[in-house]
Amino acid sequence: MSKKRKRISRRRLAGQRVLAHVPTYNLETGEHKPVTAARRYIAEAGLRSPALINVRRNEHTTDKFFWGEKGLFSAQYAEENHFLFPSLRNIVDSVGEESMFEGLELTSDDWEEIEEYEYAFV
Repeated sequence: MSKKRKRISRRRLAGQRVLAHVPTYNLETGEHKPVTAARRYIAEAGLRSPALINVRRNEHTTDKFFWGEKGLFSAQYAEENHFLFPSLRNIVDSVGEESMFEGLELTSDDWEEIEEYEYAFV
């Protein structure tokens, strides 16, 4: 029997499109936990936000983090709540909302929820 695929929200798809314009860095965990490895890499490399950091735990698992204005977040949180980060809003403004979200068919409820936050700091 085939596995049923999980439906991804339009809001998360929109966030994935925004995060596609953010620089991505890949690293191995070494002897540290994934979040510690990511924090150490940010400090050592002097990364500026926004940035995506993929930390490979082992051959099967990769943890994804988003380095934002106010700290380190899971990439999934950043995808779902991309409108809360001012640096991501700057990316949307520079690319253009129409071209960024073309074909997503965001409903009025999606836009109301996004506009309710007005890209507040997290």
